Amino acid sequence: MLIIFGFFPLMMYSAYFFTWFFNGAGVVLFLMALVMFAFSLFGVCVTFHGGVYFLRADMFSLKNDSLFFDRKKKKIYRVFRNIPGLIDYVRNSLKKRNPFYAWPTVIVEYDWDSLIFVYVSKVVMLGQLPSTVHTLGVGIKDPDFAQKQAAKSDHDKAWDQMLKHEAIPDFVDFFTIGNPLVMSEYSVQALWAYLHAYMEDNGPALPAGESLAEAAPNSWWQSMGCIGPYGPNIKKWNQDHPIFVVMSFLFFPIFGPLYLLWGTFNWLSHKTAFEAPFPPEIRAEWGEPVLPKK
Repeated sequence: MLIIFGFFPLMMYSAYFFTWFFNGAGVVLFLMALVMFAFSLFGVCVTFHGGVYFLRADMFSLKNDSLFFDRKKKKIYRVFRNIPGLIDYVRNSLKKRNPFYAWPTVIVEYDWDSLIFVYVSKVVMLGQLPSTVHTLGVGIKDPDFAQKQAAKSDHDKAWDQMLKHEAIPDFVDFFTIGNPLVMSEYSVQALWAYLHAYMEDNGPALPAGESLAEAAPNSWWQSMGCIGPYGPNIKKWNQDHPIFVVMSFLFFPIFGPLYLLWGTFNWLSHKTAFEAPFPPEIRAEWGEPVLPKK
């Protein structure tokens, strides 16, 4: 919304200013004004699409964009929204003449036995400091790997053997589980052990001592309590961050409108979220879910 209501008027003013300033001028100045006018209109178009893009990425999201593990059938269902990149989004919007064209929801089915779990760690720069992020990666084996290996030339087989790749199946797909910014080496191992126990050793869906996250807010007032101290959770906010709560009320003319806008869009993001369109015959076999606490 900041992009739309901030940059959009700026670009419109730029187009108006240059058109008015060079009105009735010579040919050279008129061409300069025309170029700036076209550039400003292009900026308006890109800015508008950028604002709608980020707004749509937050709104109309999946309530259950995650992984579903069906140990009865030894299947895994990966659910995600196929969100295009910003450049592809602008290109498709102009092609379809509609910035609100549908983004598909994708459901991919994998066989449990075709998965290879990979522990991935890499060093990234967070600001000025290097930090190691940890990820549990999942690679899907190529079912035709054996046939492809047999069809390789002696030169390619020798090359694979030198690189120690001769026994590693090619991946036809790859994705990660969990947020790498909050995971550690030990949590990655614990997550893999939990999934392995659930799928192969009849482990519990909710391990002992663990609890589900709180239910998503279903009203505007609950959303205000989630994002700041102006909602029903003011006591909890006061216990955890007393200085912040005092500052929020002292500077209410600044913090108030900001949290009002934040809480409203938090509520809208949950109100516009939708369930993944699973086939009824698949969902019917899962039974009742473990519900989060209210």
